Amino acid sequence: MSKPSVLPSESESLSTLSSIQGDDRCVLTVYFPGSRAKSRKAAPKRLELPESVFRVKELPDDEAEHFERSVKVWRKAVPAVNLPSAMGWLGVVSWLTDEAAFMQLPGEVKPMVYLDNSPFLLPAARQLDDLEAYAVVYADHMRATIYLAALGKAQEETRLRGDIKNHVRKGGWSQQRYERRRDKKIHQYCTALVAKLKDLMREEDLRRVVLAGDRLLLKELEERMPDDMRNQVVCSLPMEARKDPNEIFRVTLTAAAREERREERRLHEKIKGEHAAGGRACIGPVDTLRALREKRVHRLLVGPMSNVELCRCRGCGLIELGNVEKCAQCGDTVYGQLAANEFMDLAFASGSHVEFTNDSLADIKGVGAVLRW
Repeated sequence: MSKPSVLPSESESLSTLSSIQGDDRCVLTVYFPGSRAKSRKAAPKRLELPESVFRVKELPDDEAEHFERSVKVWRKAVPAVNLPSAMGWLGVVSWLTDEAAFMQLPGEVKPMVYLDNSPFLLPAARQLDDLEAYAVVYADHMRATIYLAALGKAQEETRLRGDIKNHVRKGGWSQQRYERRRDKKIHQYCTALVAKLKDLMREEDLRRVVLAGDRLLLKELEERMPDDMRNQVVCSLPMEARKDPNEIFRVTLTAAAREERREERRLHEKIKGEHAAGGRACIGPVDTLRALREKRVHRLLVGPMSNVELCRCRGCGLIELGNVEKCAQCGDTVYGQLAANEFMDLAFASGSHVEFTNDSLADIKGVGAVLRW
């Protein structure tokens, strides 16, 4: 068995995990709290399966065998991995391919275990979508700090000094020279901040920025941002006194969550508008599933899809909508699956961007997409 992978908290990691597949239900997916989770009183000395995993009962003989083999792989993987501090973790093992991988999660999770022919990634994907990483610039005229807000905390990335003096009330040429020097220093300060922020956003593939601190300086900073960066600013939060990173994270997280909801609504409206105009969009499970199979989906919007029945074939793996008894392709037995998870898996396989919402999306029949062509 190769050394287990420890993957970062990003959508590319979900795509990597989705490639762990099997011809039968031989893939074990485990969610468990990390050492920083509130539900854990102390950091675990060793990684163990949640007790609930051993309470699985009434499995068919073949699935019970897959389960036991997967547990053995898990126990082999545990001593070989050293997980850093985190709020939560997702682990995936497959006895058929002898693979094991762990992915750090940005929030807490309850212990959960799933056995299937592919990883159950829906809870992780929803959490990454809801708690997407973002940049925070916390600045006043004296100093500035840029944070990466991710994995349940704000982590300092870089710091700059401003030392911008206040306006003076002297008259004449001396005041004008002073103000010119002050404006030049503000320009240099903000330009350096923008350059550092640009580097962080490129390295971490961030889409959102929250500004906090002195109101006047933040206005100066925005004016010196390139248009694409300015469009990524979620909000500007005036803050009088210096805050610690935990407080900054708590305050800015609310603003980032509001932007996430706005983005869901914008995508929802775009799908409806494009579809109504006969453009590049589809709505409903039937048409969206077809587009996913054809790898035509650019952006997928997934609701709960709780009323959508979907089955997967035990033999050939064919996914079919509806409640059927036998596979239409090979005639083998089928079993029910969560539609939202299967649609998400297909989207990851073709490199599509996925947005989740708790809204029913009744007007687009629970799911929809903007298409590539």
